[in-house]
Amino acid sequence: MNNVKTLAGAVMMSSTLVLAIPATAQDRWSGEITPYLWAAGIDGDATVGGRDVELDVSFDDLLDKTDVAISFLGVLQRNQLVFWGQVDYLDLGTDIVTPGGITGDADTKATIATLAVGWQFGGWKPGQTFDVLVGVRQLSLDNEISLDGVGSFEGDQDFTDGVLVVRPSLPLGERWRFNPTLSVGAGDSDSTYELWPQFQFNATEHLAARIGYRRLHYDVEGDRGNTFDASFHGVTLGLGFLF
Repeated sequence: MNNVKTLAGAVMMSSTLVLAIPATAQDRWSGEITPYLWAAGIDGDATVGGRDVELDVSFDDLLDKTDVAISFLGVLQRNQLVFWGQVDYLDLGTDIVTPGGITGDADTKATIATLAVGWQFGGWKPGQTFDVLVGVRQLSLDNEISLDGVGSFEGDQDFTDGVLVVRPSLPLGERWRFNPTLSVGAGDSDSTYELWPQFQFNATEHLAARIGYRRLHYDVEGDRGNTFDASFHGVTLGLGFLF
């Protein structure tokens, strides 16, 4: 945990120092702000209040089970130096059955914030780039289950992890690019990883549409025996503003 806090402090300090440096006309900032809709389902297992449950919201259930699923992505770059940040909020509900056959429902709320800084490397072909970044990811998780004829149980906790992020950008034509995001980490959680292949279409110089499929997995163990070993996953649609 101390290593994660040290890494978080280093990321914030480097951000502050670099942002304080004035830019010239040849050495200026560029970036992107992209809001996303994330059609997120969930699958995995959790223990809440001593009760083991299976979480499963499939794609067919999304309209009925997803209350909110939205993300915001931001990128800030100066020469090869890259800052990357993302915030996600998910509110998912699902029907459940315990191993003992008791039915009920579960509600999972998750707020996920990621901040990373790193360097952009060139590829083996013109136009290819690879961002390699290190940073921190914060998960605020709130699970509540209601079991028919038994009662309600709730567990919530915050988890902070160090993460390594790799973001290739590969041109597929004049307007299309393939921009996957890969990340792995650990800290307060036992492990976390992200797989997010996506395609970018540059409609104009300052406007880009994105479509992809994102899977974000967490294996965590909280206080009082509460656990969460599950993945948020689903299609993403975004419209980005480039500057």
